[in-house]
Amino acid sequence: MLRQFLFLSLLLHVAYGQISIKNFVPFGTNHGDAMMARPIDAVTGPIHISIRFPFFDKWYDEIKLYSHGLILFGNITYVLPHSPPGPFPLRNFVCAAPYWADTNIAQDASSNIFYRQVTDEDTLIEISSMVRNGFPLLSAHRMLWAFVATWYRVPGHMTDPGRNTYQAIITTNGLYSFTLFTYNQLQWSAGLWGGFPQIGFNAGDQVNYFTLEKSFTANVITVVQDSNIGVPGQFIFHTTGNISDVQCNSTEGLQSSPFRGSMYGGYELRLFGICFNESSYIVEINGQELENCELTTVYLTCTMPMVSEGRLQIRLFTSERRLIGQTDFLAFMPENNADLILSNNGELDTSAHIREDQRLNLLFQKNALTTNYLFRIIIYDYSIQQFIANGTFYNQTMQQIDLGLGALNLSAIRNLTINYESIFPIDSEPRDRVHSLGISFELVPQSATSKSFTWKGATKFLVRPFIVPDVLFSSYCPAWLELQSDTNTQNLINKVPACPCRVSTTWDEEQLGFNTDPACNARKSGLWNCRFHRGAKGCYRRKSLTSDAGAQCCYDNNGVWINDWRSGAGTIDAYYPETLKNLSTYQHFFSDVLSYFSCCGGVTEFTSNCEKYMKHRPPGRCENLLPAPTGGQGDPHFLTLAGSSYTFNGHGEYTLLESLDGQLEIQVRLARVVNESAPPSSVSSMDNATAIVAFVIHSEDQPRVQFELFSQLQLVEIRIDERVLEFTPFSEEDELLSSSLIYSDDYQLIIRQRDAKTYSISYGESGIQFIVYLRPQFDFLDLVSLIPRINTDKRQFQGILGGFDGLAYANGTRVPITSNDDQALFNYGESWRTTSNASLFYYRFQDSHAQHQDLTYRPTFLRDLFDKYTNTSRYRLAEEVCQNLTQRQQCMYDVLITNDPTVNQMHQHYETTLQAWDEYIELVEQDEENDKTTTTKSPKNAASKYSVNKIWATIILLAMIIAHK
Repeated sequence: MLRQFLFLSLLLHVAYGQISIKNFVPFGTNHGDAMMARPIDAVTGPIHISIRFPFFDKWYDEIKLYSHGLILFGNITYVLPHSPPGPFPLRNFVCAAPYWADTNIAQDASSNIFYRQVTDEDTLIEISSMVRNGFPLLSAHRMLWAFVATWYRVPGHMTDPGRNTYQAIITTNGLYSFTLFTYNQLQWSAGLWGGFPQIGFNAGDQVNYFTLEKSFTANVITVVQDSNIGVPGQFIFHTTGNISDVQCNSTEGLQSSPFRGSMYGGYELRLFGICFNESSYIVEINGQELENCELTTVYLTCTMPMVSEGRLQIRLFTSERRLIGQTDFLAFMPENNADLILSNNGELDTSAHIREDQRLNLLFQKNALTTNYLFRIIIYDYSIQQFIANGTFYNQTMQQIDLGLGALNLSAIRNLTINYESIFPIDSEPRDRVHSLGISFELVPQSATSKSFTWKGATKFLVRPFIVPDVLFSSYCPAWLELQSDTNTQNLINKVPACPCRVSTTWDEEQLGFNTDPACNARKSGLWNCRFHRGAKGCYRRKSLTSDAGAQCCYDNNGVWINDWRSGAGTIDAYYPETLKNLSTYQHFFSDVLSYFSCCGGVTEFTSNCEKYMKHRPPGRCENLLPAPTGGQGDPHFLTLAGSSYTFNGHGEYTLLESLDGQLEIQVRLARVVNESAPPSSVSSMDNATAIVAFVIHSEDQPRVQFELFSQLQLVEIRIDERVLEFTPFSEEDELLSSSLIYSDDYQLIIRQRDAKTYSISYGESGIQFIVYLRPQFDFLDLVSLIPRINTDKRQFQGILGGFDGLAYANGTRVPITSNDDQALFNYGESWRTTSNASLFYYRFQDSHAQHQDLTYRPTFLRDLFDKYTNTSRYRLAEEVCQNLTQRQQCMYDVLITNDPTVNQMHQHYETTLQAWDEYIELVEQDEENDKTTTTKSPKNAASKYSVNKIWATIILLAMIIAHK
């Protein structure tokens, strides 16, 4: 008998090598699973887990598995009676209970309980995908670790016990933890100990606990048909913090994921953050009711419709139309990347086309993109009418049209004609109706399993022509000119921001608060680039903060502002083409674009009407903005607003910079840096290295921006106020499809990811900009601040970076930066340590201001470190890798203290960035000197170029207006 049992066990062991069940993570010995011992009340020994696991506001690094359907947490000696001690809450009993029942595998070799820790990437990706179904916002980052326990065909103690098969997974991405219960088969509930199973969680404090509703009833076996995520038999719970967060929060706090997206719609929109206790709901976006939304107990899933651009309101009602929640959504116009596939993109995009021509012609490039992939063509038609006399818009409509052409190889067809009649009725259209078309070329996945091609949340290449009736096109210029006046033009000039008289010829996407004009991008070339500004290398735009107007500034090859429209100058806009504001595109089109095409014929012609147009849309004015590059890098070393440098390696959270008017504040978190690759014997207790691992910026009434590094996760988490910014990280292999923009809002805050490790943060009209560079190990970052030196008498600063006139304590006491007293400078830095009440940082569960303060920390000063390592191989290596750097001693200090020669790469990158801005500043200062000389010798000639003085700029513009008369 024993021999037969052993033989059967061997056969089953072979069979258990690999088992697959729908919605289960694959399990079995081939996947590395252990099999549980068979005593009736079996419990494993301590299982030490490889990552600290957050579970209801506490951390655990040890678990045990109990055969009766429990995962136990912590180094606790549990009393585990054969019968359960009762329903939750239970004191000092910390567990996840997928099915706490009277399980008996002692005499049944056909059943088994499998378990393993999961660290392999493929399985973690699979688990991450499962978790994302329930908590998309919290699980944006891949899970780092998981523990999987599978009860396979386990019987109870009854005569005809039946079989139960279910799986429990606890998992974490290092920030949040989740628990998954998946039920494949439940055929029994009651055991010999009496009562019915319990499903839920217990935190052990008699406060935090959760019990699934069907627990303690015979009906508990029907949970195989239930779900809180819409997958029958599967439940996913958020188990990081308070028990109230397990399934949903409260009746308040509605959120959407994503919280921003394309105005063209077509993607999944999830609403969460409240408890969905009703059987059905009504969802409206700006009054437009959404159809076919699907409900789970965790979230509502809808398909985002085609909407207008701008900040929209999502409102959630009960079926009786009782409002129960609302949240904002930011709908933006996607970036135009159609130049990657169209050879006549510039001819079509944002241009006026006559409706009576009846068609548009698309000419496709032949390249790797158009040859290797298929595209579907979709039309997004926005149309509107306008009373020209008062600028009022009416009869706004929108529609989506699939041309029904299927999946196309664009390089094979080479060109395509789109007839307007297939979009709107040409003959019956009103005489003043204008159409703005979004022609979308959507990448079609080659198979169900092929990679999804996206760039920052979009799958569309877009071109946006305007279709205008001929009668409106030809008559618009004289009607528009009648509405203009010298007074209105001068008021407009006064409203728009002054252009920088010079920009850096690095041609970055943002410079001094100005953004690249996509129609004249200095980084692009081709027939259509800058076609409305012939002679310009590139143009930049910026909106006024006090009006709807905006500046357009164009520059020559040397980065010098052009003020003559015949040489390619820009034109001010009465309505800035702001894609984040309702109707702004239409307002800009009628006021600035259609008037241009009607008066100038689409090119800059030397005609009477075109000159009249340019009179009312002059280039604006310019002034020199001298940025002060500042920031922190390395251990860290700080470059002050006054241009000096010093080292302060504190440990905690500090005020990096704050303006005395309260409009800007930056706080940084400094923490220890550990070189995990260095041999333990090479690191001494003296070598304390700290670096910037997080920062938060608050600028006026704009959202707070927080960057936080997680070295173990190999990621940076970006928060806008308290919300995690959802974006697709930069990928080298997808660089062709990448868009740098990852966030933009109505307040002109723009965040871009320039490459895999570099970000920029720009703050509109203030001209303030930040460049963030991450070390590839994700253990520290460099932060370069560009603060314009304007109104320095009114805009004073203090903090670690000091002010334009040097360092000073909060009480005004001056600190001589020339001092070589490391201790004095350390004391100065410590004076800017923040308090919990003044902290701008967002903290997660169990995290706080106090957690990041180390008042006992003592730095290693440069002279002590050099004394220690002089004449050692470590010192010689530091000399070698830092020999070509300007701040050689700072680089050597970092290499010595971390024993990591690759730190020099951060110094090289930092110095390259500063050098580029130093060269720019030198050119601007030369311009200022030249202007002073020219003004002294001949004020008249000075006016023919540009001036750094606003009064002179106004005189120049008035002279231009008079001349055009």
